[in-house]
Amino acid sequence: MSIKILNPGLFSTVQDLGRVGYQDQGFSTAGALDTYALRIGYTLIGNDGPAIEFTIIGPTIQFLKDNTFVLTGGLFEATLNDQAISHQTVIFVKKGDELKIGTVVDGARGYILFGKPLEISKVATSYSTHTRSKIGGYHGRALKSSDVITCRQNNMYTERIGLSCPVEALNQELIQIIEGPQIDSFSDEGKQKLVSGDFEISEKSDRMGFRLQGEKIAPMESADIISEPVALGSIQVPNDGNPIILLNDKQTVGGYTKIATVCAADLSILAQKKPNEKIKFEWITVATATEKLKRKEQELNEKQNQILKAPIFDLSQLRKTSNRINKLLKGE
Repeated sequence: MSIKILNPGLFSTVQDLGRVGYQDQGFSTAGALDTYALRIGYTLIGNDGPAIEFTIIGPTIQFLKDNTFVLTGGLFEATLNDQAISHQTVIFVKKGDELKIGTVVDGARGYILFGKPLEISKVATSYSTHTRSKIGGYHGRALKSSDVITCRQNNMYTERIGLSCPVEALNQELIQIIEGPQIDSFSDEGKQKLVSGDFEISEKSDRMGFRLQGEKIAPMESADIISEPVALGSIQVPNDGNPIILLNDKQTVGGYTKIATVCAADLSILAQKKPNEKIKFEWITVATATEKLKRKEQELNEKQNQILKAPIFDLSQLRKTSNRINKLLKGE
């Protein structure tokens, strides 16, 4: 039971919800950038096994055994044996089937999860890949052509065929932020510049951080500080005045001034932004950010409950599966 990577796409890595509880030992959390999309995928596929995260251009995968899968996150052009397939729908595949995930249509990052999960060993309680330290995932690296990954047995893998969830648009530009630990190192003018104009995501951005281009907001004095722990979503500003939003593969400590932190509820929105796209910041209080996160978690829980308690099925998938089973029983 396995899959073969025919084409890895752009920076496809094995991820889960991250390596939590090891930053004091120098381990980055890594993990899926869009945890909201990943958790929807867990609910649809029925397990919390390793997912493949891909960026802008998805992978081409050949199934070497029967399986099921679901695509979540950004909307990508995707075909199974050259036939278009639905997003956020559990799809059945036979041995030899070929899944091709092409260019992104909406968003930036997608996820594929499997009914028979990938056989990946955990490192520090997580499947997630951190390529800079070469740990986790598949040999601690991004996937390559000809990689063959074994899948675990799961006798329940066909139970959710056709289970589907509506796709939401990913067009929000506004990212809300709270004050960072070195906010007093910046002038009132610098604080206002951060929220008065647009910032463009640089092509030099990656899973470690989004480099932004726009108004320069250098601190009043030096940006260098004594190294200290950095949080996911921290917006650090080096001496050149160009902000950097620290993401999942960030270092655990840093020595630059941090003007702000992206509120946790908006991290999944940020994850779906592509290079050259623009974002705009808005200051909010810690209390408002906390309440916003509570609401988002509640909305996600309601959506997950709806998927399971009032399921929607893609009938075309059920018909296709039924036809294939009938042919198999007839020996065709």
